[in-house]
Amino acid sequence: MQTLSIDPPIPFVLPSDLPVHAILVGCGGTGSHIAQSLARLASHLRDTGGRPLHLTFIDGDVVERKNVGRQLFCPAEIGQNKAQTLAARLSAALGLSIAAISEMATIDLLRRLRGRSDLTILVGAVDSATGRGAIADLLADHTPPIWLDCGNHEHSGQVAVGNTVNRELLRGCLSLGGICAALPSPHLVYPDLLKEAPVRPRADCAAAMEDNAQSLMVNQQIAAVAAQYLYQIVVRRQLTMFCTTVDLGGLVMRSLPITARAIAEAVGLAPGDLTEQPKKTTKKKARAA
Repeated sequence: MQTLSIDPPIPFVLPSDLPVHAILVGCGGTGSHIAQSLARLASHLRDTGGRPLHLTFIDGDVVERKNVGRQLFCPAEIGQNKAQTLAARLSAALGLSIAAISEMATIDLLRRLRGRSDLTILVGAVDSATGRGAIADLLADHTPPIWLDCGNHEHSGQVAVGNTVNRELLRGCLSLGGICAALPSPHLVYPDLLKEAPVRPRADCAAAMEDNAQSLMVNQQIAAVAAQYLYQIVVRRQLTMFCTTVDLGGLVMRSLPITARAIAEAVGLAPGDLTEQPKKTTKKKARAA
């Protein structure tokens, strides 16, 4: 009789002594729900004496009538900027000081926002490849932050988290004996995230929900999964999963644990590439002519 073997997850541990700066890129269908969860986390940490959680919301869009009731906005907020509206309302409700930027995210903007002494988390809740591309470019910098990305279709979606944009830099990430040193960025697991989707009539989330083509609950469900990842990062300071998919049609949720097998399969490497120290290569000196 063959026994079923399950590899235990290897934790990705974050420094416990650093304050966290969470930058939410996109405050629409999924982002407005994540904004509320981030504010609750910041309030919880303040009230329990935890390390501070600083928040910045980014979005260049304004609230439209079709957003009301499907995103976390009310009729009185129509015409106002989404990031500023959520930041002001949640700051007033919970006694916080949330920063808001009423423009679309670019690599230059994100570089200016990233703190050198803080643990920076970029939370992507955008539909466009351009917004995700700016986040991916920031991860390629010398001191990469963490990227948590949310995406959804009509009745399904996924949340993925990582900090490494180069697949080759994942080699040996599980060779330290019980600790994961690097996780693949969301676009390594889902390459289509950086590809612009084909233009379709009424392709944005709000319009799709207005036509009942998109589930009314899918954004909220994806945001709830993202909020749990953020709780693990900000409060527990460790992760044991790096990707979660949700299918509301079948009420199914599946997460990928941080194991050599799961990461290798997700990015196209062999498990041994992750668990063994990469071999150092030496360049031979050219002989003098």
